[in-house]
Amino acid sequence: MAIILYTPSTSPRLAYITAYLFEQLLGDSLVVTTDASVYQSFTGVRINYSEAPVARQEVHLRPHGLLAATGKEAVPISTFLIGETPAFFASGPGYALPFDPLATSFYLLSRYEEYLPFTPDEHGRYPARLSWAARSGCLQHPVVMAWALLLATAIQGKFPAWVPVRPGYRLLPTLDIDLPWAFRHRGLRGLARAGLDVLQGQWRRVRARLEVCWGGAPDPYFTFPQLQELHEAAQIRPRIFWLLGDRSRHDVNPPYDNNAYQQLIRSTTTWSDSGIHPSYRSFGNLARLRTEQQRLATILDQPVSHSRQHFLRLQLPQTYQQLLAAGIRHDYTMGYAEVPGYRAGTTEPFRWYDLNREQTTDLWVHPFVAMDVTLQNYQGLSASAAADYLQELQTYCRREQLSFSILWHNSSFSAQHGWAGWWAVYAGLFAEA
Repeated sequence: MAIILYTPSTSPRLAYITAYLFEQLLGDSLVVTTDASVYQSFTGVRINYSEAPVARQEVHLRPHGLLAATGKEAVPISTFLIGETPAFFASGPGYALPFDPLATSFYLLSRYEEYLPFTPDEHGRYPARLSWAARSGCLQHPVVMAWALLLATAIQGKFPAWVPVRPGYRLLPTLDIDLPWAFRHRGLRGLARAGLDVLQGQWRRVRARLEVCWGGAPDPYFTFPQLQELHEAAQIRPRIFWLLGDRSRHDVNPPYDNNAYQQLIRSTTTWSDSGIHPSYRSFGNLARLRTEQQRLATILDQPVSHSRQHFLRLQLPQTYQQLLAAGIRHDYTMGYAEVPGYRAGTTEPFRWYDLNREQTTDLWVHPFVAMDVTLQNYQGLSASAAADYLQELQTYCRREQLSFSILWHNSSFSAQHGWAGWWAVYAGLFAEA
C-alpha cells in the first residue's frame, strides 16, 4: 500500500529521515509532496507533517522544526515516556503521536549531539555518558526502531490494510585484527617484550613464548583456523578489519610487508570479507589513511571500501569526510568503547548525513552493539555474565527481526592473557544463528 507525506516545504533532512524510516525500518516506500491537492486525492496511506489538518483521514504529525532548520545550534530537549519508551520533541495533544518521530530519529541518526561542544576522552572520542540515549537509560535498546514502530501503529490505526515489513534478523560478526600472533612474527618488538618479561619475572609468559617459538606449540592469538571452522559451519561470512599502520605505541601490528602477515590476510578471503582498520596515527591524517588502505588493496589485489577505526576513534564530521575522500563507502565504527549499546539508536545500516554540508552522503554506517573488550575490561563482566548479557541482546534482535552486530578480536580467547572461557561466549552466539 503506497504512502504519501504532505509537508508545506521539504528539506534534505526530511528526505533523508523519511527514506530511512520507511524504506529500511518499515519496508515500504514513501512519496513526499508539497501539493495539498495531490495529497488529498491520494488513495493510499496519508501522513500530514504540518501544523494543521489537511485531509479527513490521515496520520497527523506535528513537526518540531529541526528538519526545516540548518546548521548545528543546540536545541532544547525535554525527555518524557511513551509507555516505557523515552522520547523528546513533544507535539502536544491532538496529533497522532505525542512527539515528532521524524525529528527525534534524525537527531540520533545524524549524531547531532556529537557536533555540539564537548570534552573528548583521552583518545579524542565522544564519551557515551554524554549521549541522550545513555542519560535517558535506553542506550541498550534501538530506540529509533521503537519510534518507527510507534509510527507504524499510528498508521495502522488509520489505515489497517497497511502492514510494515521489519528488516529481518541477521547475525553480523566483525573482527578487528590488531595483533594476529602473541609471540610469533613479532620481530624486534617481540624480542623487547621477551626481555621485559624476563626482567619482570613473568616466567609463565617466558615459558609460553619459548614453547610457541621453539617448541611448536600453537600461538594463543592465532585463532583463525577455529574461527574459520565456526563461521563456515554457520554459513556466515564475518567482516575482518586488518591493522596495517606503521609501528607506534597504539599500533602494534606486524609490519605490513611481513610475508606471514600478508599470507594470513589472503588466506582468510575464502571464508570472510576484508576491510581496513585505520591505525591510531591515521586519525585526522588522510595521507596515512590512504597509504594503509593501499597496502591492503595491494595485498588483496582489489579495491578496499570497508573500514573501522582503530580504538574506535571517530570525530564528526572530520573522520567520515576523511573516509569518503579515501574512497571508503562503508564504516563500522558506530559504537562505544566503554559501554555496549546503540550509539545512533538503530541496529540497521544507514547513510551518513553530513550536517556541515546538509546532504546525504555515499558513506554507509554499520552500527554494532557490543565489543569483547568493552564487556570484560570496561564493564568487568566474567565470561558467563557476558554470555548471558549478549544472549539477552541477541534474543531481543531475533524476536524483533533486527540485525545483531558485534565486534570481536582474534586475541580475545587466550586463557594466558585473561580470556579463559571467552571462546564459548563468542561461539554461543552462533548456536541459533
